[in-house]
Amino acid sequence: MPAHEIVVDVLIDPVIRSPLDPQNIGEVIAAAATFRGFDRGQIGVRITDDPTIHEINRTHLQHDYPTDVISFDYGSCDDTIDGELVVSVDTAQKNADEMEWDVKHELTLYIVHGTLHIAGMDDQDPEARRQMRQAEREVLKKLKIDLPEELSPDWGRR
Repeated sequence: MPAHEIVVDVLIDPVIRSPLDPQNIGEVIAAAATFRGFDRGQIGVRITDDPTIHEINRTHLQHDYPTDVISFDYGSCDDTIDGELVVSVDTAQKNADEMEWDVKHELTLYIVHGTLHIAGMDDQDPEARRQMRQAEREVLKKLKIDLPEELSPDWGRR
């Protein structure tokens, strides 16, 4: 791998019609990772449905419900990022419909959010959540997406 490259492996489940293609997803990952100072490494991304992400959530996190994005950090450090994301296009579509904005933007938001988690950000307390929301907005702005104030990956759940 070259000294300054983030390799993104994308798996879109066969039954899924993803509004983003692998190149779009790679650009989103690179924008979020470089925002946090990572310029090399590898991230795997799986685009799936609610039943599949529900099972992954139950198996790996003991949460018995579907969710928007799950991130796994495999030891990111220094300027090298290493992890995996699982993203639900079903949840993205439901939330985009409810908030009346583009499902591509919702899915992009989830990918940014998950990448920021792998890159070391957290959102478990109010200050960390504020910092996460600010980082999401800044990355999305670089991607030319304006995130309305009321939207975030957990807008309706916390």
